[in-house]
Amino acid sequence: MLAESVQVVLFDAVGTVIYPQPSIADAYVDIGSRFIEDLDPDEVLRRFKLVFSRVFSAENAQSPVTESSTVESWRQVVEGTFPEFEDAEGALFQQLWDHFADSRSWGVYEDVAECFTRIRSQGIQIGIASNFDSRLERIVNLDPVLRQAEYVFHSAQLGWNKPAVGFCDGIGKRLGLQPNQIVLVGDRLDNDIQPALAAGWQGIWIDREEVGPAAPVPKGVQRIVTLNELS
Repeated sequence: MLAESVQVVLFDAVGTVIYPQPSIADAYVDIGSRFIEDLDPDEVLRRFKLVFSRVFSAENAQSPVTESSTVESWRQVVEGTFPEFEDAEGALFQQLWDHFADSRSWGVYEDVAECFTRIRSQGIQIGIASNFDSRLERIVNLDPVLRQAEYVFHSAQLGWNKPAVGFCDGIGKRLGLQPNQIVLVGDRLDNDIQPALAAGWQGIWIDREEVGPAAPVPKGVQRIVTLNELS
């Protein structure tokens, strides 16, 4: 599956190697309930998805990002998820921000450790590449599996969110490799695989939810359902 030319395999973070524990909805309800009474979990999730898709849309990804702009984007998500609450002092936002900065709030999929070991045994380096911010560095460094990664790239560091071309271009320049030497494994076709292919990289779609059989896999896209298939 991996071409002989490959020197680095990059993995998207959320949905590919890590997942929130508890779920994002549960975390928002739990922390939100410290400030707001009688929250409806279904409504909280609906609002979160709606505002997240707007704030982190493909259109907005065409604008440069920084650490501070990323913080502001997440502040908008929190405000849109809890419009009934006036978070004047920022306490609700800060508790949510800190929660998702804690490595204990993230689980590592069971197939990640063996996959990392297998790939590194072939002399191939690994990295994490995600739409995230400096919190990702701490999460990776505090996890015994994830910290095997030689590289950690995130959008606040690179200046662009996926799917903007600047994300992959920035990584390519930092690695100093040819496009055919880089692979990106991710769980989203639009946000991971298509940008990788556009950059000339190999893109491998990990379809953990196995939604692929319901629709044709786009031409040129390799699909796996577990990292155990990656070799």
